Amino acid sequence: MLNHFISKPTDGLEKKVFRLTVTAIASIILFFNESSVLAQRQSIVKRDSLDSLERKCDFIARIVDDNDLNWRAGSKLCEGDKLRVANGSTVKILCYLNLKFLDLPSGSISNAPDKCVPQAVKRRCTFATQNKCPKTKGPGDENDTPTIISPYGSSILKPRPVISWYPVAGADNYTVIVEGNGVRWETEVKTTTLPYPKEQRELQYGNAYKITVIANIGNSPLNADPSVVNLLPKRDVEQILEKVKRISSLNLPPDEAAFLDLDTVYMSRRLLNETINTLKQRVAAGSQNPTLYRTLGDRYLEAWLPEEARREYTMAAQLAQSRGSLDELEKVQERLKLLKSVQQP
Repeated sequence: MLNHFISKPTDGLEKKVFRLTVTAIASIILFFNESSVLAQRQSIVKRDSLDSLERKCDFIARIVDDNDLNWRAGSKLCEGDKLRVANGSTVKILCYLNLKFLDLPSGSISNAPDKCVPQAVKRRCTFATQNKCPKTKGPGDENDTPTIISPYGSSILKPRPVISWYPVAGADNYTVIVEGNGVRWETEVKTTTLPYPKEQRELQYGNAYKITVIANIGNSPLNADPSVVNLLPKRDVEQILEKVKRISSLNLPPDEAAFLDLDTVYMSRRLLNETINTLKQRVAAGSQNPTLYRTLGDRYLEAWLPEEARREYTMAAQLAQSRGSLDELEKVQERLKLLKSVQQP
């Protein structure tokens, strides 16, 4: 838990400064992720072409079809790698640098602006644009409101998301309200996790919905802290699912598919809820891959959940150290140092 590093704020001014400090740290991590991490998931790789040559490089893309004469579907590519296609056709690749599926002709995969090159880094939240910064989620917020944890992020893919929130000390039960276009329901539960009720109408594609959780202590309901989520339009959902299906057809190692390819697909639309749940499934399956835990920590931080991020970074550091993965350990330690710098002002 981040409480090891952070003293809990006690008044309004301290809480405001606390939020802004965590926001700044999250911004730094986000900038680091978007500008370099996607290209540096692994350092020493085996070339997946038919000649089976080994070399050092950073993966920047993956072949996802069988149209290339030298590279198999599923092969990972490095900067400057060349495609060889017959009869003027193209090869489909997934570019980790710009989060896009690209159809490329013969030639280098990275020698033109419209090929596999880094996307422009967008600083979504900084001290200069504080009005655009979402509130940091965390237990023990002011008024002890039941701050919503999931759905993670503001965009979702599925019309029946799981709703969860931080518990409130002394709460007897919680009232959950979901409302928006074509949907309005309310239910009372004693737990802090609610699978979307089967008897309720599901969320409608292309619409925004407000989720409110109220903590009830005796006869005194506490002020709620609502969250707004946007369900993607159906056409966009179908496109994402088609890309997921294409990745699944490659029969990649499950951990690698989760933290590299599926994460790339989901993050192309800022679908934190989908990638976090996918990574959590691999954790539940017993993954011992430090990169997977680091990536999950990054996504938690982007969902404004610093405590959860630190937990995953700590596990990633332990696994990287036990495996002797010095490159991965260095990346995780950089993140832990940033989190440690978040202290009570």
